[in-house]
Amino acid sequence: MLKSLYIKNYALIKDIQLHFESSFSTITGETGAGKSILLGALSLLLGSRADKDSLRDPKQKCIIEAEFDLSKFNLNSIFESYDLDYDNQSIFRREITTSKTRAFINDTPVKLKTLQDLKPFLLDIHSQNESQSLAQSQYQYHVLDKIANQEPVLKDYQKSLEHFRVLKSKLKDLKDHKLEAAKRQDYNQFLFDELEKTNLVEGIQDKLEDEYQSLQNAEDIQQMLSESIEIIQQENHGVYDQLAVVNRKLNQIVQSVSSYQDLKERLESILLETEDVGFELENRLNEVEVNPQKLEDVGARLENLNALLQKHQVNTDLELLEIKEQLEQELVDFSNMDQQIVTCQRDLQQIEDKLKKLSDTLRENRKASAQKLEIELLRVLANLGMPNASINIEVKPSEDYHKYGKDQLIWLFSANKGLSLRPLHKVASGGEISRIMLAIKSTLAAYENLPTVIFDEIDTGVSGEMALKMGEIMKIMSEKMQVISITHLPQIASKGKQHFKVIKDVSETTTETLIKALNTEDRIIELSKMLGGNQNSNSAIAHAKSLLN
Repeated sequence: MLKSLYIKNYALIKDIQLHFESSFSTITGETGAGKSILLGALSLLLGSRADKDSLRDPKQKCIIEAEFDLSKFNLNSIFESYDLDYDNQSIFRREITTSKTRAFINDTPVKLKTLQDLKPFLLDIHSQNESQSLAQSQYQYHVLDKIANQEPVLKDYQKSLEHFRVLKSKLKDLKDHKLEAAKRQDYNQFLFDELEKTNLVEGIQDKLEDEYQSLQNAEDIQQMLSESIEIIQQENHGVYDQLAVVNRKLNQIVQSVSSYQDLKERLESILLETEDVGFELENRLNEVEVNPQKLEDVGARLENLNALLQKHQVNTDLELLEIKEQLEQELVDFSNMDQQIVTCQRDLQQIEDKLKKLSDTLRENRKASAQKLEIELLRVLANLGMPNASINIEVKPSEDYHKYGKDQLIWLFSANKGLSLRPLHKVASGGEISRIMLAIKSTLAAYENLPTVIFDEIDTGVSGEMALKMGEIMKIMSEKMQVISITHLPQIASKGKQHFKVIKDVSETTTETLIKALNTEDRIIELSKMLGGNQNSNSAIAHAKSLLN
């Protein structure tokens, strides 16, 4: 529950501190005094975006801080999921300046998203605009599912629905891809076969070019190799024999002068290398052949390879190999695509079967909770001056799966005997909507584990005896949870165990909103003003006292 609320430098509020009872508190004040400022501050505290213009003094920091007593509610695991230290007495704080905004829970900095996520566990703020939510399917499902206690079923359904949509999208992509791949299949096969026939290996381009040049210049190469061998191996005058002569002379020198040993060793190494080069030249000469047919064959292969390089707009045989591998993979993927589609269809059917079972369960549970809700709403509405009201909540199958199942809800209503049931949001007046919403909230109190409910002028459109009964219902609700009602009706204000008054204080230079906790005498005066507009009226004072008693 909300134990205390501190507001500083927000809107028309300079600095206030409020302490709330655990049961039923009411807040009154003249129109324009600033009652809605409290809701604005609480909304900011629990994650609403800050408007820098809402700072009373832009040069100072705006602080909104609230203490919540969570001892009756097991929120420890929820706090742990956000990596927050849990305390039964938890403090939420929001600090706002013109340049930045910060938020804290128990002095730990948090993101606004964390505040927004925790809000449903702390407060249910029912504003005047929320009455319109009764016409929204999301709220209608929420009410029936709370009564049916089927949040686990709904979560399982929504998780399955997400999986269903992913698989459905995947199946469509597979089928679309198959259609596109089928158009390219024959051409891809032709391109792959063309590359396959080329016997591509890495380095083939350089090898063919070398072989072609060797065959093309075979006669010249033979002549130059022969001449080179002659230069090395010619008897007495060849390079090898001449070096051998030098070697013998060095050998004689070494016999007497050892410092020439290194030159002798170097020369011997050269002799060995020269002899080896001569042998290798002979081997190469034997390998060179003049073969016009082979030259033509190698030229054709090289021409074909160059044509493929140009065709695929690449420069190397390695890039051609990569293209071949890509084509091969596409061909394999296409051959496996039918199996992938069959597998996806099977998985999709399985998840759809599960969806159907879950949606059927949701629908049947909602039908049962709709009957309970109809009975309870009619009972409460009868106490609120609508004894002839009729309500029928229809739960019908829908064509497609949606976030809340595969059904649609139709809330039908009639306020008087003899009138046919019609869609609630079309026929109910503002006062009737307010009473229906209060009846729903009071019914949900038995099913929702919520510490605090705040009503912002839910009494719009009602007065007199009906207002008194609405106040009684709120008072009964406060036995199970904390209830705070912002009201303009004395009948409701009088039911509160605690009563605050919002006052707009206007001086020559400033305007300030003040909030005062009223004692018994103050409450009599406030209620008498609300009743008759004259706090000194004996009848109004007597009426105020009777309301309090």
